[in-house]
Amino acid sequence: MGEHSGDALRADPLVQRALAVVLLRQALPLLDTLGEQVAAAHIQAVIDALSGSGTVTPPHALS
Repeated sequence: MGEHSGDALRADPLVQRALAVVLLRQALPLLDTLGEQVAAAHIQAVIDALSGSGTVTPPHALS
């Protein structure tokens, strides 16, 4: 791989999507620790939507 292979990976939409999901999943326990249940519910809804599982829990139903 060339010296710019990292740039190519960062530009790949699938890699960007996967990175976003990883970061969102890391944020969940932090928000829980802070007692931010509403924010955590919104983050979980985003993770559900990105997973393509077809099951998305609306944030208002989680709080």
